[in-house]
Amino acid sequence: MRSISGKAPAVGAILLVLTLILAACGSAPQVVAPTQPAATVAPPADATVAPPADATVAPPADATVAPTSAAAAPTTTGASGGRTLTVGMRELVSSFDYPYDWNIASTWIHSNIGDCLVWRDRATAEFVPWLAESYEKVNDTTWRMKLRQGVTFHNGEPFNAEAVKYTIDRIAADEKALVYNQWTFLKEVKIIDEANVEFATTGPEPAFLSKMAGTGCQVVPPKYTEQVGSAGFSTAPIGTGPFKFVEWVKDDRITLEANPDYFGGAPGIDTLIFRAVPEDSTRVAELLTGGVDLVVSVPIQDWERVQADTNLALDNFLTTQVMLLALRGGPSSTLAEFTGVTTNSKIRQAIAYAIDRKAIVELIGGMGVPTLTRVTPPTLGSNPDLYDKAGEYNPDRARELLKEAGYNGEPLVFHSAPAQTMQKEVTEAIVAMLEEVGLKIDLQFMELTTFREQIYAPRKNLELYMDALGNTFFDPWIAVQSERSDQRQRSGWAGAEADQADKLIREAAVNMDPEARSKQYQELQTLLTAENGGPYVYLYRMKDTLARNKRVNYAAAPDGFLWFGKASVQP
Repeated sequence: MRSISGKAPAVGAILLVLTLILAACGSAPQVVAPTQPAATVAPPADATVAPPADATVAPPADATVAPTSAAAAPTTTGASGGRTLTVGMRELVSSFDYPYDWNIASTWIHSNIGDCLVWRDRATAEFVPWLAESYEKVNDTTWRMKLRQGVTFHNGEPFNAEAVKYTIDRIAADEKALVYNQWTFLKEVKIIDEANVEFATTGPEPAFLSKMAGTGCQVVPPKYTEQVGSAGFSTAPIGTGPFKFVEWVKDDRITLEANPDYFGGAPGIDTLIFRAVPEDSTRVAELLTGGVDLVVSVPIQDWERVQADTNLALDNFLTTQVMLLALRGGPSSTLAEFTGVTTNSKIRQAIAYAIDRKAIVELIGGMGVPTLTRVTPPTLGSNPDLYDKAGEYNPDRARELLKEAGYNGEPLVFHSAPAQTMQKEVTEAIVAMLEEVGLKIDLQFMELTTFREQIYAPRKNLELYMDALGNTFFDPWIAVQSERSDQRQRSGWAGAEADQADKLIREAAVNMDPEARSKQYQELQTLLTAENGGPYVYLYRMKDTLARNKRVNYAAAPDGFLWFGKASVQP
């Protein structure tokens, strides 16, 4: 690890504290290694795809992870008796209307209530027919799906072609839906009969199945949705999934109950409760005292306590989330007057050279993989020259670039909401690194909800913010789409590299050849890095932890996705 001195005493202090913490900890939690297929994941062939006739209809379950052995410790009995699972979460949903809430926690919770037409195997990134019994690509602009029969919504409405068309038409008609841009590729949804639907796209759509399995894809019941409207649905959702909605106490808990008629088989859990416990240390305390049965993101300093409890198991896994810095590259249609520090490409480059990714990963106890890209394996287009690479840490070059840019000490606004493990410490370390090379930083820590409102409101999003972004689609388009020229409200990126990126984004978006498409995305990722004047400094792919009471039969998915349709709880 390189030493950090000068104006960065906080970094050295943080690393020293972390060293002492790690020395005091027991062994690291058991690693659940994600399956790593080749980087290029080919889309299904034109032939109809369907599961084997005798296949169990359920998302592929990961193998049960053997409990971590530990010394004798106080007994933890679990959050409740019977078959109740209580999950401690950093945050809950802000809406249950699937297309109108888009964050990791919402995606997890929504998926336990509603189903999509296609499911994504979290380990292999392969597609699994779901509410669609099978699918077929007729040609580059036409797809057909045969729908599963005998499925009903939680309120008794039938799942059929009408429900599919209604769901997609509803999203396509409302630009306020957060996933609106995800569905603009569809020209028409045509009902062939009750069990068959045809989709016409506006052009070739290589990410068709990814989008059908993506955020906000849950099918809704037409009659109920029309009756209650978005406002009613957002507080009392209906789906076809393994659990039914019971209660939502905002900022406190969400209660669901098992759907005994679920087409994938009744869950092994009677009651599923998601509790909001924002503080990491409080979540761990709740787990240790039996207030909750399962938590994610256990802080490093608490590993030993969790492992010492013979009733608890602790695992870690590699997520799809990448911690990054987003830099505004220039003005945009929504912030035309902006002339902030980061509009200068040399300053963006200086920021990239000033950051020591290896030191940051060491700071977080190795709970990350250095990366220069957000497109990570097993996603199509993952670039081996950028993934698992720390980049060049060169503070002297950073100082030279600042001088060339004519930087004279203007403050750079830095927004961060410490919602991820050790994000506050990482933020402070980065500030120290930037100040080390001569940048003046106005650091503004924010509450998570306020932060999300801030970064999605271009007039308030200034030079720099830190965020962790995942890729539940397992397709590269989601990681680059915001940098298409007509969607750059947040970055305002401009120039020759931005024009080339726009060209590649548009070409790859309609390229049905997976190998050629992969190469386009690999080139595109290089353009997006701040090292090359782009609007992002990618830091590390995040690892995370999951701790559970051993009465809970559940193994972490390779990307951390929390879906409990096949989980069970011992009474």
